Amino acid sequence: MTTEPLTSIILDPQAEEELALRSQARVFNESGGLLNDFSENSPVAALIQGQAFAGAELLYYINQLPLALVIDFLKITGVERSLGTKATTTLTFTLITPQSTTFTIPEGFEVVDLSGRYSFFTDAPLQIPPGLTSGSVTATAEEVGSAYNLAPYTIVGATQPLTFLSQVVNTEPSSGGTDAETVEETISRGLAQLRLRNLVSANDYEQAAENILGQGSVAKAIGLLSQNKLNTEELGAVHLFLLNANQEPANQAQISQVRNQLSSRIQLGTRLYISPMELLPISGDLIAKLVPGAKLDEVINDLWEAYQDYLNPSTYPPGQDVIMNEVEYHLRLTGGIKDIQLLSLNNQPVNVPLPNLYTLPTPYSLFIQLVDVEGNIYQQVMGEGESPDFFIN
Repeated sequence: MTTEPLTSIILDPQAEEELALRSQARVFNESGGLLNDFSENSPVAALIQGQAFAGAELLYYINQLPLALVIDFLKITGVERSLGTKATTTLTFTLITPQSTTFTIPEGFEVVDLSGRYSFFTDAPLQIPPGLTSGSVTATAEEVGSAYNLAPYTIVGATQPLTFLSQVVNTEPSSGGTDAETVEETISRGLAQLRLRNLVSANDYEQAAENILGQGSVAKAIGLLSQNKLNTEELGAVHLFLLNANQEPANQAQISQVRNQLSSRIQLGTRLYISPMELLPISGDLIAKLVPGAKLDEVINDLWEAYQDYLNPSTYPPGQDVIMNEVEYHLRLTGGIKDIQLLSLNNQPVNVPLPNLYTLPTPYSLFIQLVDVEGNIYQQVMGEGESPDFFIN
């Protein structure tokens, strides 16, 4: 059975210009042609334009009535619009040398990223005991928004000089930052919550968890799977595996957040287990001919982008094997290569089986070798260990 989304109903689709033209025709006909001057500066035209404007304003608000009714209904059910959340991370401070007394980083100490645009503030004082050279403390973004979800080793700039402080860095990515919801997103989430008041099916659990973690997150629910993930079945168990919106396995704070919000909605006798989604890095090797006239740097970037898009863990079905022919197909679609001579994934020219239903692939690297019409071979590694320049054999 095929389906399509419902379309919004416009109670009256007429625009102001259409109302004015129809009004002019009606006035002309009803007056027997006596009122026929509808030029821009005529009194009759001015009156009709004013009435058309008033009518268009009324129709605009009438057309908003269905949306207003939905919003008021969701307000009654307790749905609120999210104004976004702040990203969090853990900062590690390192001293030049061990100190003889406790070294304190004050609460609210500001650290910025490499660009100097995104600030994080420590959540509590950090005390580094005598004899030690480093310590870690959590920090929260200055503002809400997904822009504060930054990569590891990018939050490194202390804005205030501290004697004996050597460096500060985030060894893990900052996560949890979300943008403010639009009205449409709030309505969609609110209606989904109404459908998922009680969690019964695997899809119920997955949608509920993804709503909590935000757009781009992935959840996989497996029934009867025990906490230790062994093949033995556990009656009443539901094991939920989570990938956050940053395409990373959910951290402990996010797991606790999902557990706290879902615990009151599970059925009596159900035991809910939650674990991070597992990722399988995929390294690819490609040898192909370069299409004559194609720009080398653009082809390289297009191939890497296509490789990443296909293996994007946010959109890839959990547990589904990585199919060699599908990877090749997406690389060919870039249009910059022909005659693929070799394509291997994780050093094997075969499909990559995923070990279980709670594992997703993630693009780790792609070693690209392209041969032009003159026989020159251009090589570059994209992804982890990415080389800065092309080199030619």
